Amino acid sequence: MRLPNKITIGRENWVRMMYCMKHLMKLHPEYYDMIKPFYDQMYDKYPYNELDPFNFEDDYKVRPRTSIERELDKLSDLNSKEKDNLEQEFQSGLNQLIWDLGMTLPSWDDNKDKEKK
Repeated sequence: MRLPNKITIGRENWVRMMYCMKHLMKLHPEYYDMIKPFYDQMYDKYPYNELDPFNFEDDYKVRPRTSIERELDKLSDLNSKEKDNLEQEFQSGLNQLIWDLGMTLPSWDDNKDKEKK
């Protein structure tokens, strides 16, 4: 299937696409580096109001966020907190494993030296 040379979409669909890409970058930081250059190029070409993306009126007034927007924000916050917690759990589990094997890490010796001083 061949794609046409030009594709035309309405501004509402454009904003939906940009909004989804932005939230995809928040929810999955592993895709951030891949999506960000494309997102920036598209935003430079056709900027939109990121604070209130679905308000298309000329006399702009900030409207309350929709429940879907609030839920997406909660999900992105949970995603970043969850990744921090997983990293901490991994680190503490690794430290416990090393301790159980009777080994020590150089950083543990540094902490003992600081406590003695």
